[in-house]
Amino acid sequence: MTPPHITIIGAGLAGLAAACDLHRAGWPTTVLEARLRVGGRAYTFRDGFADGQYAEAGGEFIEDIHERMLALTREFGLALDPVRGMGEWTRRLALAGKHGEADDVALWGLDLAVEIERVWQALAMLGTAVPDPTRPLTAPRAAELDRQSAGDWLNGLDVHPFAKTVITTRLRSEYLAEPEQLSLLELARWGALYYSDPEDEGESFRVRGGVDQIPQRMAAELPDVRLGAVVTAVQQTAAGASATFHQNGQTHTLPTAYVVLAVPPGPARQIVFDPPLPASHQAMFSNLHCGPVTKVMIQYRRRFWEDVNWRGSLLTDRSITCTWQPTITQPGESGILTVYTGAKAGADFSAMGERERIETAVTQLDQLFPGSAALVSHTRTMAWLNEPFSQGGYTLFKPGDVMAHWRALREPAGRVYVAGEHTAVHQGYMEGAVESGQRVAKQIQEQGA
Repeated sequence: MTPPHITIIGAGLAGLAAACDLHRAGWPTTVLEARLRVGGRAYTFRDGFADGQYAEAGGEFIEDIHERMLALTREFGLALDPVRGMGEWTRRLALAGKHGEADDVALWGLDLAVEIERVWQALAMLGTAVPDPTRPLTAPRAAELDRQSAGDWLNGLDVHPFAKTVITTRLRSEYLAEPEQLSLLELARWGALYYSDPEDEGESFRVRGGVDQIPQRMAAELPDVRLGAVVTAVQQTAAGASATFHQNGQTHTLPTAYVVLAVPPGPARQIVFDPPLPASHQAMFSNLHCGPVTKVMIQYRRRFWEDVNWRGSLLTDRSITCTWQPTITQPGESGILTVYTGAKAGADFSAMGERERIETAVTQLDQLFPGSAALVSHTRTMAWLNEPFSQGGYTLFKPGDVMAHWRALREPAGRVYVAGEHTAVHQGYMEGAVESGQRVAKQIQEQGA
């Protein structure tokens, strides 16, 4: 028997992972993507830079425990460039008007590196409260932890205020949230998943040539990927389903057996479901939002940071939040710094026009590195909050959200299956997107016709 047809809404990594697994198993698939490109939040900027350099506008890092993304790079023959682990992001700091290395005792008046290490140890201890990070609801104190915020935990730490500022900046950049906005259960889950060993900084990688090569290779395998197809409605019956979408000024309705909803919560809220989704799924889509984040990529005619033996990674209490260098392994005299701004500052940057956002980032870096502004040659910027088919960077779990929505994020709503980084164990990462797509493909195949 020929398997029934599956419609996948969204050609990001989640939707493409689901489509590829189903297609390889012999299931007919159609992928409907609202943008005029595939990849979703895996998006590489190449145009607008000199020397053939590039930078990631969206997802960028693959961790050494990201088995699915590593498998895809091997499958497509893509090379990886190593990036230093989590300690790289806390070595150079700009706090309270001071700027330098964390272990510069004369600068800070204390060994700040040691105080920061105490925070990592506390985070590893917090992670022990969630024995299985893939099933946080089974943690002995799950409900209690979920009622609290990361800010509650941070306020109780017996560490120097500078170290608390550093971890606050990390929360803003990693979770796109102020500490008071982040569920302590979610932070504990990440403590178990990523920070269980404070001595192990792990290893991160970038895809050489740009991460968008992965979704492009995935999409090339599929027989029916339709771009510029904006889905407006999904209808379910006992016998099947259908997706209504606009494309090229026309309205189409595509009959199908199952629908994979592989878009973030914001765009999902704009789709009309008939009949309405179950109350648990409606609450999930209503309450979950992607955190605000912007990237400003600044190309300088020369890599001035090498003059001070700096690799480009910086945490700061300024509104730019943090920086890194995407061109660290790319050739050329010029180089790019990415300014990554999340949480409240990310919302403020999103509200700016592109020129003001770029000028703010360039100016703040020039204040730290006088003369750098005169070296700027090219700039690009991305505000994901303003991008209509993402409406933010990745999903933020506020206090109460994990207990309320963990199950609904992973359960089908009739013939509608939900995928996306927000439904994954490795939430917020490209790995999570692929994980979710593969999970949904397996669920559909197990369900059968």
